[in-house]
Amino acid sequence: MSNEISALLGGIKVHTVSGRGSNAEEIADLAVDKIIYVGHGSDPVIVGQAMAFKERIRAVLVHYLDVAQKAERNTICIKLHQQGHEDLSNIVRKI
Repeated sequence: MSNEISALLGGIKVHTVSGRGSNAEEIADLAVDKIIYVGHGSDPVIVGQAMAFKERIRAVLVHYLDVAQKAERNTICIKLHQQGHEDLSNIVRKI
C-alpha cells in the first residue's frame, strides 16, 4: 500500500511515496506543473486553453514515461538473463 503526500508550499511542490517508486502519472504531474504555469489573474479564455494544453501535455508525458519504464525494465531483465540470473529476471519481468 502506498502513502502519498503532496503539498504545495509556495512555489515548491513536495511529493512522497512509500514502499514503491513514483509512477508515470505522478512524475508527469510534477513535470507538467513546471512546464506550464497559468497565472491567477489571467483571462478565463486563456486559462481554459492553457488547462486543456496542460492536460494534453500530461497525457503525452504519462504515455512516454510508461514506455521508458517498460524499456528500462526490459533492459534489466535482458542483462540479468545474460548473467545467468533467470530467477531475478523473471521477478523483475513480473513487476
